[in-house]
Amino acid sequence: MLMSFETPRLSIKILNKEAANLVLSFYEENKVIFEPWEPKRSENFYTLSYQKSSLSMEYHQMLEGKLLRYWVFLKDNPDEIIGSFCFQNFLRGPYQSCCLGYKFGQKHQHLGYAYESIQKGIEVLFEECNIHRIEAFIMPNNHPSIRLIEKLHFIYEGFSFSYAQINGLWTDHRRYSLIHPNDQNLDHLIKYNSFDI
Repeated sequence: MLMSFETPRLSIKILNKEAANLVLSFYEENKVIFEPWEPKRSENFYTLSYQKSSLSMEYHQMLEGKLLRYWVFLKDNPDEIIGSFCFQNFLRGPYQSCCLGYKFGQKHQHLGYAYESIQKGIEVLFEECNIHRIEAFIMPNNHPSIRLIEKLHFIYEGFSFSYAQINGLWTDHRRYSLIHPNDQNLDHLIKYNSFDI
């Protein structure tokens, strides 16, 4: 598991509880744009103690191979988080799969940072974690996220009805997948990409 890596513009790293103040600032600054797309927050979510506990818990889950969360920084501004992406819900054995999630701050959207960092993160995941399949679930009206996932070459597979509780409501999601390039059955992919779905 790589603790950090870089792209031409970005520094991408795993954080521990010592970075809780940076994480809290990131969430506070983007509260209005994040909350419509996520589960209801705990009452104490926007506190330093909560973020320290969350980072500590996630760090231990990463050591156990259950989760992999990276935080994204501009190389010329290492003291401000601009985004985060996460691989979670790892299934091993015959599945070798996980789910991708991501969020980027409002003032750093539409600049290619999400694509640049997640693309590299996927390469790292495939190389380091022996993953065969990555899934992503996106609400149908989240058009920027859909554009991003399609730019990352994820394939639309269908609708997952009442998939997740977002802001207290069970919501439908579009399901996408990306298969490890070495494992792809190209004939299979061409067949299903030919459908207008």
